[in-house]
Amino acid sequence: MTDRKIVDSRSFYSAMLSVVIVMIAVGIVSPHINLKVLKDLGLFWVSLLTLGFMIARSYSSLLHASLYELLSPKITGVIGLGLIIFCYTMYLFLPTFLYPLIRLLEGFASGLFWPLMQSLLMNGVSPNWRSRMMSIYFLIGNVSGFIGYQVGSLIIYFLGKNLLVYSGILILLIYTIIYALIAPGGKTAYISKKKTRTSLSIILNETRYIKPLVPIIFLVGGVNGLMKDYLFAYLKIITGYEEAELRNYWSIIGYSGLLLSIVASHIQESLQKTRSVLVVFTAFTLSVIFLPFTKDPLLVFIILVLTIVGTRTLRPILRGLASNKTSKPEIGIALVNSLSNLAAGTLPFIIGLFSLIM
Repeated sequence: MTDRKIVDSRSFYSAMLSVVIVMIAVGIVSPHINLKVLKDLGLFWVSLLTLGFMIARSYSSLLHASLYELLSPKITGVIGLGLIIFCYTMYLFLPTFLYPLIRLLEGFASGLFWPLMQSLLMNGVSPNWRSRMMSIYFLIGNVSGFIGYQVGSLIIYFLGKNLLVYSGILILLIYTIIYALIAPGGKTAYISKKKTRTSLSIILNETRYIKPLVPIIFLVGGVNGLMKDYLFAYLKIITGYEEAELRNYWSIIGYSGLLLSIVASHIQESLQKTRSVLVVFTAFTLSVIFLPFTKDPLLVFIILVLTIVGTRTLRPILRGLASNKTSKPEIGIALVNSLSNLAAGTLPFIIGLFSLIM
């Protein structure tokens, strides 16, 4: 018998289409919010955006496994998308100092939506393909996010900054309808075929299975948190670029890192030595610690590219390992996402607080 790669097409295509469309919308809106907070309130407040977002996402990512069993992947996904749209609408009408609170709710919505998409992907492919498909999923998501940055540049050039958030809302409204049509729904569409509910206590109890992975999960999560908001705003301070130019500069860094990460992934697959791969790409991820010591554009470029290669390579490996170690794949996904998001919120806040004091 041949090993089928895709075993549940609705789950698979719902996850893959979501990561493209929603990440483009996020890439359009999120950088604009970051720079607006930087301009009005300062870099420390940018770290508060990430802190609130990630803490809320860490909590809600633990709920998604129980929630989709109580409802369905379709309803849970629509709730997540609806809350993101609501948050984007609030950015249009509320003052800047309330943005961290809005981002808190956006993080809660994101914690419902993205772990669900990753669980759908895990359910949609055979176990032997989970790590590889997760790697492809994150690659597509990252590329889509950088495309969103550049689409935002085009919107600024031709339509003006005022339409950035409106564009993101429109894209998400249209996609919510599409998702409701294609996503798995109903009582027979549970990601887990078991009829038992996945309680929060069961999820937390299975942390013991992934203990050796926890330090690396925290490192990768923390650096990803810096890449989300803080470093983009930090580059604005270093370069002085206007928003459109800064978006393009950040995208070039991102594309370069992703291209090299593809090469790194091929090397990782050929070596089949998980421990060695973890050590090498953890070192790449740690290269971000050299960023405060230079303002040279070339060195900044190299540091950030290496950081992207490290985190981009480690993220799918960690989720694949965790999903195979826990009793159900969605529990491993929930745990890795929760721990990663906790680290992603904490590290930028600590660095932002330290810079404020200094």
